[in-house]
Amino acid sequence: MIKPLLFTYLGMVIIVIVMDFRHLKQAAAINRWLSYGLIALGTGLWFYVTHLSKTFFVAVWISHVIQRFLPLP
Repeated sequence: MIKPLLFTYLGMVIIVIVMDFRHLKQAAAINRWLSYGLIALGTGLWFYVTHLSKTFFVAVWISHVIQRFLPLP
């Protein structure tokens, strides 16, 4: 039940993004980059919510990256 709805939603999102990119070519540079950033953030959030099987905590990931650069006692 969820998969057909998910693919329908994905198809509509792709159509809207293509239409947005056509109109964004005419916008000012700052508006274009802000819009691209919001589209990327929204797409990333959508993939995070729908495709990841386990929870991914950003704070834990950042702590693993920071631990490589900090001296351990």
